Amino acid sequence: MTDAPAGRTLRFEILGAVRALRGDEPVDLGPAKQRAVLAVLLLEAGRPVPTHQIVDAVWGDGPPENGANVVQKYVAGLRRVLEPERSPRTPGELIALTNGGYVLRADPDALDAERFQTGLARASAERRAGQLVEAAETLREALDLWQGEALAGLSGPVFEAARNRLSDARATAWEKWADIELARGNHTGLMPDLVRLVEQFPLREGLRAQLMIALHQGGRQAEALAVFRDARAYFLDEFGAEPGERMQETHRRILRGEPFYAEPVDPWAASDEIPVPRGPAGDAPPAATSGSLIAAPSGYIQQYVPPDPTEIVAAPASPGHPPLSPWGGAPPPPAYAAPRRRFPIGEVIFAALLPFVVCSFGSWIYFVYAGARRQDKRQFLVAVGYALLFVVALVFAAIDPSPLESPDLSTAEAIGFLMFMGIAVVASVHGAVLASHPGDTPGTRSLREQARQFALFDPARARQLGIGRPDLLRAFDDGGLVDVNHVPGHELARLPGLSSEQAHRIVMDRLNRGPYARPDELIARGVLPARTVSRLATRLICLPVTPANTPAGWHSPHSAPRG
Repeated sequence: MTDAPAGRTLRFEILGAVRALRGDEPVDLGPAKQRAVLAVLLLEAGRPVPTHQIVDAVWGDGPPENGANVVQKYVAGLRRVLEPERSPRTPGELIALTNGGYVLRADPDALDAERFQTGLARASAERRAGQLVEAAETLREALDLWQGEALAGLSGPVFEAARNRLSDARATAWEKWADIELARGNHTGLMPDLVRLVEQFPLREGLRAQLMIALHQGGRQAEALAVFRDARAYFLDEFGAEPGERMQETHRRILRGEPFYAEPVDPWAASDEIPVPRGPAGDAPPAATSGSLIAAPSGYIQQYVPPDPTEIVAAPASPGHPPLSPWGGAPPPPAYAAPRRRFPIGEVIFAALLPFVVCSFGSWIYFVYAGARRQDKRQFLVAVGYALLFVVALVFAAIDPSPLESPDLSTAEAIGFLMFMGIAVVASVHGAVLASHPGDTPGTRSLREQARQFALFDPARARQLGIGRPDLLRAFDDGGLVDVNHVPGHELARLPGLSSEQAHRIVMDRLNRGPYARPDELIARGVLPARTVSRLATRLICLPVTPANTPAGWHSPHSAPRG
């Protein structure tokens, strides 16, 4: 680990709140933004992080005017608390400045996420050697490193993506541990943990299947079947999809009364390594070297190789099974009935009538509501503008009042009352148009997050269901996600702030250089500027591509695709 005064070691934690500890004593990391800068460096430990990438990760759409200077100030603050014995004029050793940006140089064991990854690899080796007890203990020790939600308290697309990757690795580790315990016959002691884990990771079908097996082996078949019914209802309600093949097969075997784990099994037979997070930057999976949290096993995300159309043939049908698709065993995403979006007629009427009901005085009220509901600062500025216009109209109406007995209005009063009427008309039309386009609401953000989590644990089914494919008719609403690896170019061009030229550049890049593992690879490959990707980060998703699933190419929105 990293050297520290008086022989005490310096350790870092991100599997929970971001912390640094010298020995057992926590280090005061300073302001929240300074802690966020450290988190970015820890996610890329051992690799340089450009200053602009730190700014985008920490501040998102609201960067400071002199972002580079602010980052430099926070790095200096981190150096003072992490290397207190370093002379102020001496270059930093723990956090060094290189040509590629700032790099945090720490020993692999200094970061809890790296120790978690090492524990998973050691458990895998022990399991292959038949050491079930040791493998289970090693996995529990690795899982005990978690102290809550990863990167707790940090927000933004970069931290959310890293948090999801780490959470997925954690859930996978729990599944491997449960597999070992079931193989050892410890189904009774496993049930409470599996019930808790299903609640914590509701999208993990593997954990639900393991709970069904544990109940079945404990002689509680009815409860095992109830778990399947609950899971089926959950997936149908949330995604309009049936449970996956693993749960379906577990359900069939329970109905037939077949035993599980009758012979020694290898839970890692299909995968010798547990998928671990990839870093938020870089074009290729990094090697599993020291200091790299984002080390990933080779082939974790499959490289796309375009299939030869002349070699695509239909596979013969086997008895009792339908013929396979000429797309290589998995049919292309089907077309579903288009989801109906309810037109917000009530909100439109409210927005249109409000300015007249309050005689233009409250023309700003709806825009405050829209800004709060959509979390859009621009609507608050619009509300301020209407309020100021009302004040100006009020001033005109009051500066030269006409006598009470006079039937005519003064010029100033006429201007003021005309402004009142104009404000009401404009605000009415403006509000009605805004209300008729719901935009990005907490509801759509929740739908996107649910769909993103579903795609994270089962990308193959996500592709078949059309997640991130607005060009398909689908039975559910994914909140407007766009799959950068599969959606046609003309759909990419419909994203706000993305030109047709940029959309075409994305399509050509993914065809020539392979699919994207993460949206921020658009920045690393020089396809889109960082500001554009940051603005669209909540809408973009990158489902992995298989050779049997060719990404859609570019079609001009003004011409039909060529056959």
